[in-house]
Amino acid sequence: MLGTPPSADMEFITNEKALDYMKSLPKRSKLPLKNLYPNANPLALDLLEKMLVFDPDKRYTAEECLAHPYFEEYHSAEAEPLCEEVFDWSWDNFEPTKEILQEMIYDEAKRFRSK
Repeated sequence: MLGTPPSADMEFITNEKALDYMKSLPKRSKLPLKNLYPNANPLALDLLEKMLVFDPDKRYTAEECLAHPYFEEYHSAEAEPLCEEVFDWSWDNFEPTKEILQEMIYDEAKRFRSK
């Protein structure tokens, strides 16, 4: 759907194998969403266009999506506070062996059971 991204939009890819793979794919043109979904709300299609962008730095953020006119009647900036800090995923930095996963599941079940 997105078509072949320009080279500049692939600069964020640091894995050489992934980059080589992307470059090996046949060139394709972007498919206009209005052609795929002719009866869709134009504002919804506009929002999707802004969300379906290959380069994550050019893609709409959650805040931008919420502020988009498509959500105008539902959006309330006061009721949607922004997180002050970036979420820390460091707890997920481990090699998931069978034994570690079994222990994690057991611990989670224990915590659930004790509530």
